[in-house]
Amino acid sequence: MAEPVRVAVVDDLPLFALGIRMQLDATDDLTCVGTASDGRSGLELVRRERPDVVLMDIRMPVLDGLAATAALQDDGADAPRVVVLTTIRHDEAVYLAARAGATAFLTKDARPEVLLATVRAAAVGETVGDTDQLLRDFGPPPARPRVDALAALTPRERETFLLLAKGLTNTEIAEGSHVAEATVKTHVSAVLSKLGLRSRLQVVVFAHEQGLVGGASRAAER
Repeated sequence: MAEPVRVAVVDDLPLFALGIRMQLDATDDLTCVGTASDGRSGLELVRRERPDVVLMDIRMPVLDGLAATAALQDDGADAPRVVVLTTIRHDEAVYLAARAGATAFLTKDARPEVLLATVRAAAVGETVGDTDQLLRDFGPPPARPRVDALAALTPRERETFLLLAKGLTNTEIAEGSHVAEATVKTHVSAVLSKLGLRSRLQVVVFAHEQGLVGGASRAAER
């Protein structure tokens, strides 16, 4: 049996954090390694426990979730996936967190099954959440397409990039391109590495900002 996904919860509302912890620990494949009430103590928790995923509130005392998310990216390959928590879906800070390296975002009123599905998806690097309205509300106007923006990518990687930008999962890309899912994972890793991006959500933001897609994503909540 595979080891459970290790999750840290960083939120300044103790009862909310406790509720999430109880939901995580009630499953066989997820476990909470600890909670913290501000961004600074959250960073200490993450660097001590090395979780796979961090559920990170945005607005907290001492150090907010945006700054904490950005700080975690300095850990490089050891950085966990970050799911930002917000009280409202269309929040400018969520957009900024995506640019800072967050993998996904989740509203605090999400159903338990959505919470758990989001954590599971984030653990394997899948984009979750609908970014269309987020980009329309807070993203800069799409730029004129830059032909050199994807110059570092091979034709197959460029194709993968554009499919990622539309919110497709690895499985969907594999089925549509008639290739093995393992091959898709290789292309996705290459795209992220060559473009200096941390997550699939950053691919969507990057594509929008560079004017490389006509719309944002169609990523569905899972």
